This record gives sequence, C-alpha cells and structure tokens, in this order.
Amino acid sequence: MSGARKSGITRSFESSGRGSINALLILYASGCLRETYPDICIELGMAGEFILGMHSELEYDGVRLAGLYPHDQVKLAQKAGVTIFGPVVNTNTSESCPWNLSRAITFMKECSRVATIPIHVNMGMGVGSVTVNDHPPVDIVSRASKAMVEICRLDGL
Repeated sequence: MSGARKSGITRSFESSGRGSINALLILYASGCLRETYPDICIELGMAGEFILGMHSELEYDGVRLAGLYPHDQVKLAQKAGVTIFGPVVNTNTSESCPWNLSRAITFMKECSRVATIPIHVNMGMGVGSVTVNDHPPVDIVSRASKAMVEICRLDGL
C-alpha cells in the first residue's frame, strides 16, 4: 500500500452498518487509512438505512451509533476521512413504487444537503426504491435513478 497515491489504489468498505460494532470498526479503519495514506480514496457503502443498535452504548467521536440515519451517518463518515459515501434506503415491499421513491428521495436529499463529500446512493433490488425482483423492471430503475440524480443532486449511483 506504500504506492497507494501513485497507483490510484482505492479502499472500499461495503456493508457497513449491519451493526454498531461493524460501523465503529469501519469508521476507525477509515481514519487509520486516512492518516497513513492521506491521498487514498475511501468509499463507504452502507448495508441498511440505519445502524442497528445491538450494542447501543457504542460511540464514535462522541456520537452514539445506534439508530443513525443517512444524514447523520455521512457526518461521521466525513470525520473519519471517507471520500465517497454510499447511503441506503430500504424498499418497503408492502408499499407502491412512488411511495418508496418519495421516501428514498426524502432521505437522500437531506443526506446530500449536509454532505461535503460525494454521495453515491446504493440502488438495486430492495434498496433505493427499486422493487424486490430478480429482474427489476427497467421503468422503475430508470425513473428512480433519474429522480435521485435530478432532485437530490447526487454525484453517482
């Protein structure tokens, strides 16, 4: 990793947030990587829309991790030195596609408003308002993608 800056190596942490311990360790690891390799790109992709709080006493930089939603998660990610943040909004399968899209946009708009780093929303089967289906319908995926980018001013998907 000593040539990280020269070779363009990126570290991507996926599935953070399944639990407060996992999120805490990834935030600490991001901070350590940022100190050691100041120019490395660190992407943090979340696993769910809020951090599960099975260990509700865990804190990072004085903020309790349990129950944090994307607009609060991105603030901690920025403090830890993350350069790209991938928030998630879970799809509610008992609601309509427009309902899920409205909900996802509400979360992502606030997340992108408070963020100072690029936001790349996780969208796919069961997240980002995309239906839970082996082959998600193209119209749902394209409408959700366009709405996310245009309304929320995201940097990527």
